Amino acid sequence: MTAQQGTQQGARYSVGDTFTIVHRVVAPPASVVQPSTALDSMLVTLLGPPDVRREGDSVRIAYSVAVWAPGRNELVLPGAITVRADGRIDTLPDSRVILDVASVLPAGQADSTVAPKAARPWVTRTDQSWLPFLLLLPLVAGITLAAWWWRRRRGPVPAAPVVGMAPPIDVERLRQWHSAGEADLVLEHLVHALTDAPRAVDWHARLGTVRFAATHGSEREALIAEGLALLDPVAS
Repeated sequence: MTAQQGTQQGARYSVGDTFTIVHRVVAPPASVVQPSTALDSMLVTLLGPPDVRREGDSVRIAYSVAVWAPGRNELVLPGAITVRADGRIDTLPDSRVILDVASVLPAGQADSTVAPKAARPWVTRTDQSWLPFLLLLPLVAGITLAAWWWRRRRGPVPAAPVVGMAPPIDVERLRQWHSAGEADLVLEHLVHALTDAPRAVDWHARLGTVRFAATHGSEREALIAEGLALLDPVAS
């Protein structure tokens, strides 16, 4: 792999100018080129990561820099690292760019005799104005008045209805339901009422075998009577 010279040679700049140095590296397809960022900080400052783009059989590397040292200077661009498709790694030789940099100090005077310029005055702040608030005041007043009128026209907000709670189901009511032939309803309430009762563990186990069986009517009646007896001390 070989490297071509940068395109910025021979150009003339002033101290503090920013520009781009373009460096091209001939690299076969499928190879990876990794540029170096170790530039001479006394001469230039790298303004960001180099921009790497492939152009045919070569790779274009663009360095955005700011220059600081006046005079004719030689900038060394460290050789890029290339990785071939087969995994072989090469380091290209360094490349050099000549930079002609003009000083921004007055000509014919030594640097030590040039006095720094006085600081520029602070930017005067604009006067505060109440005009924006005065312009918004009628709008706020109009919105407030419209909201008050709408609320007055709508009238008072009706209170939320009180949801009544059903009275608790006691043993006596369950017995009345049982006498009325509502055995399934009574069993449903007994199952929920005796869910956490330790004394009803055996009752729940026996109920599971006959609850939905049509041929165990007498056993279901016996379990209902037993469940009412178990619930009676709880209700009391």
